[in-house]
Amino acid sequence: MCRIISVGNISLGGTGKTPFVIYLCTELLNRGFRVCVLSRGHKGKIGLGTNIIYDGRKFLVDKELCADEPFLIAQRLQNVPVITGKDRVKSLKLAVERFSPDFVVLDDAFQHRKIHRDVDIVLLDHSNPVSTGFVFPFGYLREMPRNLQRADIIVFTRAKDYNIPDKVGRYIESKPVFFSHMLIDGFYFKGEKFPLDVVQNYKFYAFSGIASNKNFFNMLAGKNIPVISSRSFSDHHSYKRKDFISLTDRLKKSGADYLITTEKDYVKLSDELKNKTFYTAVSMRLDNDLAFWNSIFEKCEKPEKA
Repeated sequence: MCRIISVGNISLGGTGKTPFVIYLCTELLNRGFRVCVLSRGHKGKIGLGTNIIYDGRKFLVDKELCADEPFLIAQRLQNVPVITGKDRVKSLKLAVERFSPDFVVLDDAFQHRKIHRDVDIVLLDHSNPVSTGFVFPFGYLREMPRNLQRADIIVFTRAKDYNIPDKVGRYIESKPVFFSHMLIDGFYFKGEKFPLDVVQNYKFYAFSGIASNKNFFNMLAGKNIPVISSRSFSDHHSYKRKDFISLTDRLKKSGADYLITTEKDYVKLSDELKNKTFYTAVSMRLDNDLAFWNSIFEKCEKPEKA
């Protein structure tokens, strides 16, 4: 019987779920477990039906049809099947029948309560854990902060220190709490990794279409990357021909040497634009990860390795 780990949040995005899912899966693989990821596939052109987009060895769906987040998860991980679909119950059944995983990771599933989970992990942005405190459409929350009491484990992302913000402290009392940081693993251009000191010699026009574009631009500034100008797109932006033309024009007019974007955006670009674009690969680092994994396995009653 497989164990189910849910990764989610209570905000509309920007807490680092995708890097965290990649971190979870990587660590489970390193421990010898079979892992499968289930994602809703939000804004994927393939639709919300149940689809195996990656079987752990090869892609079964064209990248143009995949949603950006599950595609990136599949591209970064080997031997981890990725299934998308609105009906998570159906996706789980397919995962178990086809791949017999030891662990299934539910991406963005805190609000999806039809499936029993052994562990509910909720990610909170350390600097702004509950935004304005109001639920959409009046604010940026999916549900009220008091519902954090359903969570088993809390992970603060982009942590600046080890203090629990006052706005959420009363809701997560007695829960295991951990702090994590986002790190840039490298800068890539045409498949080649470039050292930071080399990248710092170029001038860039930056763009991104993620939940928190500001965090990306700040990350570049923190590495002293010369950014002449920048452009923000909406989260999950689907790049059209007009965007390619516009970005190429802005690159030329800005006097920058290259474009730079996130890996999540890069995978959606045309080959023509990729030839002008650097991207950043990021990863999640968890403080006190030994205690974190002890908490996971205690709640899951650690299964036998395959």
